[in-house]
Amino acid sequence: MGSSRPDELTTDQTDGVSRREILHGVGGGGLAVAMMALAIKSSHAQEATPEATPATSTELSSGVMLESLSGVPIRDLPKEPFTLVMYRITMESGTSLPNAALPYVSMTYTEKGDFVCPPGGEGRFIYDAEGEIVDSGAQEMAYPEGMWCYTAPDTMDGIRYDGPGQGSLLGIEFVPTP
Repeated sequence: MGSSRPDELTTDQTDGVSRREILHGVGGGGLAVAMMALAIKSSHAQEATPEATPATSTELSSGVMLESLSGVPIRDLPKEPFTLVMYRITMESGTSLPNAALPYVSMTYTEKGDFVCPPGGEGRFIYDAEGEIVDSGAQEMAYPEGMWCYTAPDTMDGIRYDGPGQGSLLGIEFVPTP
């Protein structure tokens, strides 16, 4: 596959994965393939220039952009089959979700606004955009835009939004599959 830009990789540089295959996979639910291609591209760039930091976004094709928001290590991956659930929570100023404990891993990403985790359980971790822990524990914790809250199974956790207008969170849960 020819390349019109010097920073694009050819098929042989991406372990045989072409951009056409990536885009076809994205249309068929292949986001994982696209993320893998981003990792491969970042890996090749890293090998060529060891001091470079991995790319946070890349153009896959004209008009198609993939942007990495953040990465969070999964501390408690289920040992049995599970269903990956993703959702959005939108909250008005002054609203909250009371503490509750789920029997599985849950994570939320602050899409818009600044949230607060009220006092809860010890298995809660706040991560910044670089995947570094900035707070953890049972105390009240600030949870600003662009950060993740990771909650271990059976850990009491809730959320409060005091900001202006609406705030939103993207949530991911690893729900056991019967």
